[in-house]
Amino acid sequence: MEEMNKKRIALLSGVILIILILPSMACASSNWYQFQMDEANSGVTGDESPISDPWDDNSMSWEKQLSDGIDCTPIVIDDLVYVATGDNTVFAIHKKTGEIEWESSSSGSGFLVSNLAYGNDMIFVPTMNGYIYAFDADNGNEKWNAKVSDAQLNTPVKYDNNKIFFGDCSVGGASETSSAGTYYCYDDEGKEVWNRTSNSGTGYYWAGAAVKGKYLIYGDDGSNLTSVNKNTGDTVDEIDASSVYGIDVGNIRSSIMYDDNKIYFTSKSGYCYALGFESSTGLFDTTDKHKANIGISTSTPVIYKERIYVGHSNGFSCLKASDLTSIWDFSTDGAVQSSPAISSHDDAGNGDVYIYFTTNTAEGKVYCIKDDGENNDPELKWSYGNPDKTAYSLAGVSISDGWVYYGTDSNYLFGLTNKEKTVEDTDSSSSGSSSGSSGGATGEAPENIVLEDNLQTIITVGNRANYEFNNPSNCIMSISFDPKMNAGYKAAKIEILKSTSSYATPISGEVFQNMNIWVGKVGFATPENMENINVEFKVLRSWINENNIDRSSIKLNRYHDEKWNSLNTVEITEREDQDSLYFSAETPGFSPFVITGEKVQIVKTAIENDVAEQESLEEADSAEQADTPKENPGFEGIFMVIGLLLSVFCIKKKGQ
Repeated sequence: MEEMNKKRIALLSGVILIILILPSMACASSNWYQFQMDEANSGVTGDESPISDPWDDNSMSWEKQLSDGIDCTPIVIDDLVYVATGDNTVFAIHKKTGEIEWESSSSGSGFLVSNLAYGNDMIFVPTMNGYIYAFDADNGNEKWNAKVSDAQLNTPVKYDNNKIFFGDCSVGGASETSSAGTYYCYDDEGKEVWNRTSNSGTGYYWAGAAVKGKYLIYGDDGSNLTSVNKNTGDTVDEIDASSVYGIDVGNIRSSIMYDDNKIYFTSKSGYCYALGFESSTGLFDTTDKHKANIGISTSTPVIYKERIYVGHSNGFSCLKASDLTSIWDFSTDGAVQSSPAISSHDDAGNGDVYIYFTTNTAEGKVYCIKDDGENNDPELKWSYGNPDKTAYSLAGVSISDGWVYYGTDSNYLFGLTNKEKTVEDTDSSSSGSSSGSSGGATGEAPENIVLEDNLQTIITVGNRANYEFNNPSNCIMSISFDPKMNAGYKAAKIEILKSTSSYATPISGEVFQNMNIWVGKVGFATPENMENINVEFKVLRSWINENNIDRSSIKLNRYHDEKWNSLNTVEITEREDQDSLYFSAETPGFSPFVITGEKVQIVKTAIENDVAEQESLEEADSAEQADTPKENPGFEGIFMVIGLLLSVFCIKKKGQ
């Protein structure tokens, strides 16, 4: 009986332990708390992620234009995504809709390359002018701020056990070696715990720390690696990496990643490094060292199942964790300065992982590649880039609950997923027409959308693509173009708007209708993919008559390059009916549009001048007639009046 009771107690204890552990595990798997997710900068999550094109027509993916450029990786807590912009604004955005939940201001402005962190229900935000801020994660209220330094806070904030760690530097630019570096520890109430000045005389630019046990490990711009007691700031160990590796290591701009008694990092000298680290003592093991020449790098390496993944100036690479020998290389459109993020959700024991990273170029993109852990060739699953929105994607992505999030220098924040819209998400259909708002899935303000009209057709080279809209409330009759690629089914969406598009500025002139026109996913409608684009539309006669519009002045205008561009528009006279006039316009692409016209001012003025001139002539005739004998009025005067009346009537008729 005693033995049975012991077994029952043990079983009950196990059940209680599981109950206690499960909620915290579930929470952790869906959050991306800080740079590279956790205190070790692992960059790996078990959460699912979008493994096929996230801009599928029925996807919940969204984009949000914010107030300034984004150069830090978003963090994700529960239903909110947090990010800071270059104009010192901090945003909390709903992870599924892209709607702003709150925004607050910190201080300073400019190229904000540091990274936020979450802890104890607060968002910690470093600034360019040496302050650290703490905001309530739920409502954005400022909890405290502290003046830390006169220099820039340029490293990710690392949160661990009610403390935050970060470094500063004075720099003239990213290409220069920084100076005046100090690392700091503050508690989460805003009080300094310790600070330690760099022994190399250089600062900390992107050089984030890793936490392992009692120790904080970080690099600097002078190629030094430092290990300190995280609670006191006392130096435990410090080495000159250049001396250890026998090369000029140069600026260490990556964060340190810790895994299984080793640390991994990169430097601007063009190498990826592995170095032994005794987690029990905080000491570096310089006998356990490896390096690999990969190209200039600021990317923090990520390890999964004995494979290292890292970005660099030449693209992206996979290396053996044991000795850093090459497994495969992947070419990109430009330098990968971001740190990779990995989802192991689909690993069924074969090492399958999906890897996400961005490129910091004018043609910047986000990539998703698959590595099966066995073959030596990665598989590109999808990539996305739009020069107007994704140029210079410096920071990497965060992964949470089937989504990836990242921002760009072009002021855009993206939430990309394979999750599909439901009836609750949208009233629109990808294969038919509908009215009502979809809740701003394209980024347009939902309250500005009067009607949506959606159609789908297959895009193949050699066959003109044609979308014919039949909703009587939609002034767009058709969209057509010649495809330059086989793209399968693509949807066209018309958003009829109450007023100017959220993406544009008001236009001068008389406005008949504002609208957005989108074809395919963002970035599809480019000159590389289509040509000879034509839009046919109608304008109501009632609007023309009520506003005294000259029908020859009616134009379709497109908003592009931050200005309105008048398009070549011609009237389709054979299609006019008793209710509408019809027009055709050529456009180089799709974006916000507006139909405008001009009042009949010029014609009206001409009539008034003719009448005034005639009255003047009549007065002169009257004066002459006063000096001559009166005669019966001749036919000339009668014909002149009739001619004038007829000309006025014809001109008014033309303006109808």
